[in-house]
Amino acid sequence: ASDLGGANTAVLSIVGESSAGNVWGKTLKKGETVRIMTGGKVPSGADAIIPFEQVTLTDDGHVMVKDAVKAGQFIRRPGEDIKQGETVLRSGALIQSPHIGVLASLGCKKVRVSQSPRVNILATGDEITDIDEDPEEGQIRNSTSYALSGYVHAAGGTPALLGISPDKRKQTKRRIKEGLECDLLLITGGVSVGKYDYVKAALEEIGVDIKFWKVNIKPGKPLLFGRWKNTLVFGLPGNPASTMVTFLQFVRPAINAMLGRIDGMPLRFSAILEQEFSKTDGKRHFLRGSLSEIEGHLHVRTSGSQSSGVMSSMARANCLIIIPEDVTKIQSGERVIVEML
Repeated sequence: ASDLGGANTAVLSIVGESSAGNVWGKTLKKGETVRIMTGGKVPSGADAIIPFEQVTLTDDGHVMVKDAVKAGQFIRRPGEDIKQGETVLRSGALIQSPHIGVLASLGCKKVRVSQSPRVNILATGDEITDIDEDPEEGQIRNSTSYALSGYVHAAGGTPALLGISPDKRKQTKRRIKEGLECDLLLITGGVSVGKYDYVKAALEEIGVDIKFWKVNIKPGKPLLFGRWKNTLVFGLPGNPASTMVTFLQFVRPAINAMLGRIDGMPLRFSAILEQEFSKTDGKRHFLRGSLSEIEGHLHVRTSGSQSSGVMSSMARANCLIIIPEDVTKIQSGERVIVEML
C-alpha cells in the first residue's frame, strides 16, 4: 500500500507468483509485486492484495495500479478461524458435519466421545402382535416399539427390541428382569390401574426404586420412572401418542444427560393458533401440531385427532403445541408455545 503513496497510483514490477500450495519464498522490495491466487501465501514485504480486475497489465511485465489500496485488504490472517489456545469443541457437544470438518482441519483423526446408551424396549399386552403377524380380533400390531426404536436412535442411543410380554404377572416379572441388563429400559403398556396392568408391581418385586408414578400431563399420565442399580427404567403408557409424548418429554432428556449433551434442548417458538381450544382437567396438554409460516408469521393448528390411540396425527405433526396447566381456553388468533419435533 505504501508503494502508491498519496497519489493512489503506481507501476510495479511483477517478480513472481504465489499460488495455493506453492509459496513464493522471497521478500518483496519496494516497487515489486507478485501474482497471487486465492489460497496463496502472502509473501514477506507485502501488505495488501489488489483484485486482478482493478489493475492494468503492461507488455513489459509491469502492473499499473490506479485505485486506492488499503493496507491489509483481501488478506486472511492466521488465527482468523481459530486462535491459538481457543476452545474448539466443548465436552457434551453433538458432533455434526461442520464439527467433523473443523476437527479434520486441525488434524484430529480421533476424538473421545460418550458411549451410546444401550436401550432395551419391551412391549406388554395380550392385544399386541408383531408387525409381520396378522392381528386377530381385538389385537393390534406392535407399532410403539418400532417408533421408540427410531426415537432412541435419533437421540443417540442404541435400541434393542425385546419383543412382547403377555399380560401374565410371572412372565411380566421375568421379562422385565431379563431386560434390565442395559443402561435404560423402556416398557410400554401395563403401567396404569387396569386389572392386568402388572408392570408397576413387577418392578417393585424385582427391587426397582420407583421415583414417581403418574404425571400431570395429557397424553401420558400413567408414566412411571425408577432405577435399578445403574439402569434407568421408564414405564411408558401403551397408547401410541402417549408413548411418544412421554419419550420426548422425559426419556430423551434422560438420554441427553447420559450422553452429557449440552445442546439437547428442543427448540420452542411462539406461534398463532388457528383454532379454538379448551380444557378443564388442569393438566399440561401436548397437542400434535402442524406449524407453517404465513406472511412472515408462524401459525399452528392441530395435525389431526388428538386421541392418545392415534399415531397418524403424530406422523403428520412437525411440532407439539404446549397448553399450560392453568389455561382453560384459547381463542383462535391467540399465541401459544410450540416445541419443534
